[in-house]
Amino acid sequence: MNIRRYGLPMWFVLIVIIFLFSTQLSKADKQTIAVWLFDEHGSLYPSAVIHDVGPNEYLMVLGRGGKIVEGKFGNALKVIEPAALDLPEGDFPARFGLTEMPVPEGRTVEPMTWSNAYFSALMTSGENHLRKEMGFVDPTKTKLNLGNFDWTVEFWLSTIERTEKDGVIFEIGQGPRGENDKVTRLLVNSDLNGFMFINQPGDVELTIPTDGEALGNISGVWNHYAFVYSSGEEQLRHYVNGQLQTPPARAGIRSLDEGEEDYFTLGRDGLWGRPLPGIIDELRFSSGRVYTEAFQPPKSFADYYLGEFPEKELKKGKPLLFTDERLHEPIIDLGNRKHLFIDDALLDKMENISFRVNPPRVDRKVMKIEGTDEGIIGEHQSFRKHITIVEDEKGLIRLYTSVDDDYLAVWISEDGENFSAPETGIEHKGNKNIVIPENVGTGTVLIDPNAPPEKRWKYLSDFHRRGVYVYTSPDGWSFKRYKLAVAPFRSGSQMDLYYDDQRQLYVGFHRTDFFRTPTGRTLRTFVMTEKEHLMKPWPYQPAAKEDYERMGKYMILHDVIPWFIDNGPLTPGGWGVEYPVVFAPDYDMDPMATAGIYNPKAIKYPWAPDTYLAFPVFYLYYYDGYPGSQVLSMRYGGGPTETQFAASRDGVQWKRYPRPTYVGLGRYDELDMVQTFIAQGMVKRGDEIWQYVFYDSDYHTSALERTRKRRLYRLIQRLDGFVSVDAPYDTYGTIITRPLRFEGNRLVLNIDTDAHGYALVGLLDEDGNPIKGFSIEESVMINGDHISIDAEWIKSGIERFGKSIRDFQGSVEDVTLSSDISSLAGKTVRVKIKLRGAKLYSMQFIDK
Repeated sequence: MNIRRYGLPMWFVLIVIIFLFSTQLSKADKQTIAVWLFDEHGSLYPSAVIHDVGPNEYLMVLGRGGKIVEGKFGNALKVIEPAALDLPEGDFPARFGLTEMPVPEGRTVEPMTWSNAYFSALMTSGENHLRKEMGFVDPTKTKLNLGNFDWTVEFWLSTIERTEKDGVIFEIGQGPRGENDKVTRLLVNSDLNGFMFINQPGDVELTIPTDGEALGNISGVWNHYAFVYSSGEEQLRHYVNGQLQTPPARAGIRSLDEGEEDYFTLGRDGLWGRPLPGIIDELRFSSGRVYTEAFQPPKSFADYYLGEFPEKELKKGKPLLFTDERLHEPIIDLGNRKHLFIDDALLDKMENISFRVNPPRVDRKVMKIEGTDEGIIGEHQSFRKHITIVEDEKGLIRLYTSVDDDYLAVWISEDGENFSAPETGIEHKGNKNIVIPENVGTGTVLIDPNAPPEKRWKYLSDFHRRGVYVYTSPDGWSFKRYKLAVAPFRSGSQMDLYYDDQRQLYVGFHRTDFFRTPTGRTLRTFVMTEKEHLMKPWPYQPAAKEDYERMGKYMILHDVIPWFIDNGPLTPGGWGVEYPVVFAPDYDMDPMATAGIYNPKAIKYPWAPDTYLAFPVFYLYYYDGYPGSQVLSMRYGGGPTETQFAASRDGVQWKRYPRPTYVGLGRYDELDMVQTFIAQGMVKRGDEIWQYVFYDSDYHTSALERTRKRRLYRLIQRLDGFVSVDAPYDTYGTIITRPLRFEGNRLVLNIDTDAHGYALVGLLDEDGNPIKGFSIEESVMINGDHISIDAEWIKSGIERFGKSIRDFQGSVEDVTLSSDISSLAGKTVRVKIKLRGAKLYSMQFIDK
């Protein structure tokens, strides 16, 4: 058509094309059986999930004979020769696939293990000796079981080599695998001049002519192939790049009978033979005839099935002040930043002072959770310990945690004391406050400052033991899962997530069980991820032998190496050493019976820059150590947990303060609480920080009959009060800062001297000399408990004072006081603070 001849504007034509394409996709979506985009990350390990992003989510796992590579659109699946895999020696349970197994009586095919898991991509209801926890479907019970109905199979293919044998596109088998010929199979002919379709129930063996020039081009060119079956005509039609090819003979295709050990495999047959000599991308099965005439090959299905995530400029905070790179800068450009004294980063000199953690006050019980082994009952039907606290834009406090079957639920409170379960419109086992009706529960809720309104609320969690997924929501009342995992690893506990505006990164912490305690038990540690884009698959470098050797120099490793094989060839492995370990016990400081960290509960402090806080939950094994400790294991079980405190200036390097315990054990509500799990997140109300803690009266892995008596308490912390610079009561303590420049006209302190303590503040020049009018000697004493008090100096009349007010000569009008320091703004100064019997929490230069 000549567009100009008909006078049609180009914008109109583009709209029509887009409409026709979207209409085609919309129609196809109603008929979609499965869509595999193969857009997982290129470093995907065998046993990791390959996602079906269609409505049914028929997932597969990657085998040793497949690899994710660059494709036509994003990534694709390439059939490869399996790489060598050194398996550990030892006596392992069969479910992990680490031990070769004999061929069962009456069978001819040996059971699957890591030694023979040469498939490219697979789903199966067989191989039941292996761990399978992700939820494979029985393929013969789905419409993947092609038969006497209208259907369409389409994909992009790049042939890259010639072989002596036909190559399998897909095969569905009734099973057991390799024990019979009850299969439906599509193959590429070895001479690359056509396809072969085999359907045993219909006694069909079709030779399908094709565009030999396209299929035989082994230079990496991509072509679109479609196979459309009309059951009424018993005719299979074939298209190459939208062009109809010479039809094969008519054939009555029939579905396989349902099989108890059925399977569906891509790129290889059921015995892992007949490898596909190429790369396949965007494979879609549809019921119905998607194409009935020549067509333009479709664009990528990704945007339609997954949605678009356009690049957006990330919210940017102030640059970090205390990084290693800036450690030796002569002057700190403090500006008007609030500085919390969580460490000595700002200090040049210290005398007679210490940094002390200040545990919060346990305020009041806000929830009671009681029940039996059959279920949690009481004020709330069910309630888990992995909690996130979020304050929404209207000031409503929301509490998220998982309930029955690890569905995510929400509770709300206006006052932080009285929580109720809102009806969200989603109900499960009596819980009417469900926000995610899926098996999750190990995640963190985040309000994403970079996201569009419809995706502003995020939830990052393990889903169904398949990997880590991102859920989005416009309001936090109902979430939708993004169907591609952002990380292909299973999670063993709640993961932390926050957005760091100063580094413009999404930071997460994830549990790995790869390391061992000194006695060989599981050591719970956490690795850190740092990503600019939360929704895209997170890149990582596969762990090499050298990585394991390096880690083994300072940590005890698991016997199973490489770690991705830990759960067998049909279930993804856990987090390993692909990312740096950031939270782990320090056995130079911690007891040898320390079992590790359940959660670091790390956040970026919202009310001051350069401040990162963590509240790691530590678990002590009674099983190990002194005989007296082992006696306690006989009496109580695994052991107790406590919440400690750690701080950082960049979120990467952390300083831990193990004592005093931030939230320890204790007797509350007439119960001895022996486990504490602090919630992720905090709320600010006035001069207070509210946190929440889940208390449990049962020991971990309790040897006693479980009481199931648990409580949720509110904790009250002073604003900025997590750590303080403490000066002794019986002498002075002094701090002097490094040279700095500030903005503003006042210096305010968050300080508590009580009645008998006090503080004096002086400003020094860059060389450490007192500045006239702002010296310690001229300072007005600070006394009392103040969240924000101005430093103040005597500007005139100081000579009228003696040792006592009785010696004062003159009148009040003769003394002038001022807290104005605007004359020094922008100049290089040092701050000197002299304290006695006092606690200094933070300081800030401000404008008043």
